Amino acid sequence: MSRPIKLNCDTRSYNLTMRQKQWDTLSRKADELTRLMRKQVSVADIIRMCIDMHGSDVCDEIERRYRAQTY
Repeated sequence: MSRPIKLNCDTRSYNLTMRQKQWDTLSRKADELTRLMRKQVSVADIIRMCIDMHGSDVCDEIERRYRAQTY
């Protein structure tokens, strides 16, 4: 069976390495959300939503920490 189309736009792929504990947490949450919503929720869905919700804040924090080190 083919994967469902979840993104109706141009996409890019990225291979991500993460700690096992991070994966376990996200995988468990994806399973819980899948049961709750009765619709498949993947770890990638959660990661994409986190990026959409917090991406610019995280980048701002990285920049703030870098500038604090260089001054």
